[in-house]
Amino acid sequence: MSIKRACSYQATIKTPKAPSTYSEILVTFQQDGANLIQKTLADLETDETYVTVNLTQEETALFTASLPAYLQIRCYAEEYDAPGSKVLPLDVYPALDDQILGGE
Repeated sequence: MSIKRACSYQATIKTPKAPSTYSEILVTFQQDGANLIQKTLADLETDETYVTVNLTQEETALFTASLPAYLQIRCYAEEYDAPGSKVLPLDVYPALDDQILGGE
């Protein structure tokens, strides 16, 4: 998986159980030890099996090119049902021009 700076990004992640069974879901993007972006259940698209997280051009522009980033999803249904994924590495690539498109 990889991110291109200043471009939109979408990741689809399979959860252990149907996303609707969780009262909370947190997706965290980290780079160089700092949490850059966190998305909660309200920010995500879900279906019976998957969670889809979308990042805007502005959000991907927060990443530094050539420095690895990481993604992790955590879910919460109850005290002993709060799974988390592996920490997934993401390559970060530069954009030749990191101007945000579609502006005024």
